[in-house]
Amino acid sequence: MTDQLLIRICLIVGSLLTAAYVLRRVRHAKVQIEDTVFWLLFCAAMLVLAFFPGIAYWAASLLGFQSPINFVYIVVIFLLLAKLFFLSIRVSQLDSRLRILTEQVALNQEKQEREKMDL
Repeated sequence: MTDQLLIRICLIVGSLLTAAYVLRRVRHAKVQIEDTVFWLLFCAAMLVLAFFPGIAYWAASLLGFQSPINFVYIVVIFLLLAKLFFLSIRVSQLDSRLRILTEQVALNQEKQEREKMDL
């Protein structure tokens, strides 16, 4: 079996397994729709590259990569780093919201305790 065929099989199997897992998580309401869309598009892109390797060869030669697999690796790494960046932004926003809500709850509890003392 050639290396090229093995890589194509790995892309197909990995994409299908990832898509199945994401869809299973959606069915159990464990993942948000925007994350689902990202992962399903990611899987679709990997399937396209697996079934039409000419795209990877064309893009690799256009961008000056020595090997199409290097191009695929760079694209995957870039997409995952972009996803990580956007998740970091979301975590930061949620952390800020949590801090604000915690402060509001503490203020409300203090207010309720003062009202009890005034009675």
